[in-house]
Amino acid sequence: MSKHRSGQTRRQSQVALGSAVLSALIAGGVAVPAGAEAPVGSNITSIPDAGARPQPDGLPALPFGSLSQPRTQPTTAQAVLMAQYTAAELELSVLGARRSELYQTYTNALVAKAMADYAWRATADTLREAKNAAEAAAVAAYQAAVKAPPRLGDSLNELEQLIPRTEATPETEAVLNDLARAQQEERQAYTVLTAAITAEQQSSSAVMAVETEFKRKEVAFLELKRRLAELQSEADRLRELEQQNLGGYDAGKSNAGLVAHTKARQAVMFALSQRGKPYRWGDEGPSTYDCSGLMLASYLSSGVRLNRVAKDQYYGTRHKTVSKSALLPGDLLFYATDPADWRTIHHVAMYMGDGRVVQARTTGDVVRISTVNLSSVDFATRVVDALPAPNQPAPTQTSGPGPTQTTSPRPSASSSPSASSSPTAAASPSPSPSPRPAESPSAASPGPSSTPLVPDPA
Repeated sequence: MSKHRSGQTRRQSQVALGSAVLSALIAGGVAVPAGAEAPVGSNITSIPDAGARPQPDGLPALPFGSLSQPRTQPTTAQAVLMAQYTAAELELSVLGARRSELYQTYTNALVAKAMADYAWRATADTLREAKNAAEAAAVAAYQAAVKAPPRLGDSLNELEQLIPRTEATPETEAVLNDLARAQQEERQAYTVLTAAITAEQQSSSAVMAVETEFKRKEVAFLELKRRLAELQSEADRLRELEQQNLGGYDAGKSNAGLVAHTKARQAVMFALSQRGKPYRWGDEGPSTYDCSGLMLASYLSSGVRLNRVAKDQYYGTRHKTVSKSALLPGDLLFYATDPADWRTIHHVAMYMGDGRVVQARTTGDVVRISTVNLSSVDFATRVVDALPAPNQPAPTQTSGPGPTQTTSPRPSASSSPSASSSPTAAASPSPSPSPRPAESPSAASPGPSSTPLVPDPA
C-alpha cells in the first residue's frame, strides 16, 4: 500500500515538472516544432493520369543537315525497300541523262577534231606546194641574177633573192603572197586543231568519270531490284502481268473532241510491239532500247523523225504542249528534276490512253506498259497535230403521239465537218526541225541517226 502510494506521488511530480518546463519554454520564446505534415501521397485516392507520350516527328535532325527521307516513314520491310528503290531509280535516271549528254558532247568533239584535222592537212599540203613554188622561183631568180648554170642552187637559201624590190617581177610577188597566205592559213588551222584535240580529251575524261559513277550506282540499283523482287507477292506479280494485257485496246479513242493522228497511233502500236525487249542505255533498237531511243524508233516507223535525247525531244516539240486532261495516244510525257527547267529532263514515256504509258524505264527493266501518275509528269507535248473526232450518231427518236414533223429534225448544214476543219499540220505530219538551244549538248549534231553515234561502252 505504501509502495503504490509512493509511485503515484512520483508520477504526479513528473507531470508537474513537465508542465513547468513546457510553460518555461513557451514563456522564453523558444519555438516548438509543429506537428509533422501528412506524407506525400497519403491523400491520393486514385491512380493519376499518365498523360500523352511525346511522338517523334520524323527523323532527328543531324548536325550536318537532315536526311532526305519522307516525313512519314515506311513501316514494312517491303515499303522501306521500295522507297530506297524509287530514290535509286531517280538518281540513276538523272545520271543516265547526264551520261547521254556527255556522250553526245564527246561524239561532237570527235567529229570536230576529225574535221579540224582534215582542214589542217589541206592547209599543210597547200603550204608545201607554196614552199616548192617559192624554192623554184628562188632558184630561177638566182640563176638569172648570176648567170649560173641551171643546176646551181636547189634550196631555200636563195629565197632572199625574191625579196620585193623595185625590179621584182609580178610573178615573184605572186609567189611570195601565196607563200605568206599559205603560212597564215596553216597556222590558223593548226590552232583550231589543237583546240579540238583539247576539247576531245576533256570530254573523254568527263565521259569516263560519269561512266564509272554510273556503273557503281547501277550495281547497287540492280541489287535493290533483286531484293525487291524477292519480297514481291504472287498477287503483285499477277497484277503486273495483267497490266501488260492489251485486251480490247483502241488507240483511236477521242478526248476533248480530238483523236490522235494516224501517225501518232502508228507510233503507239510500234512501241507496244516492242514490249519485253530489254532496256539498254544508248540503244535505238531493234533488240534493245533506252527511253528516248524507243520514242525515236516508234515515230520513225510512222515517218516522223524526233531528236535523239529526251530533253531535245521536248525542245523539238515544245510548241505543241498538251494539258494533262487532254492527252491522246502518242503524246510524249517528260520527267524532270526541276519542273521549271526543261534542261533537267531525264526520262520520257509515250502515252497510250486509259491512264497508261509504254516506256523503256531503266536499266534491268524491259519495254512495258505502266500506269501513269500524272501528278509526277512535268511536261507533255504532242508530236503530230490531232484530228477532230468524228461526229457521234444522233440518238434514235422514239415514236410518240406527236406529229411526225417534230420527230425527225433536219440536220443543220454545219453538222458535217468540212475538209478544211483538219489541222494544217496533218498534211505534213513530220515536224520541221526547230533550232537547237545553245545549252543543249546536241546543238552541234546534224540530227539523230537510226543507229547510236557512240556504242555502249563495255
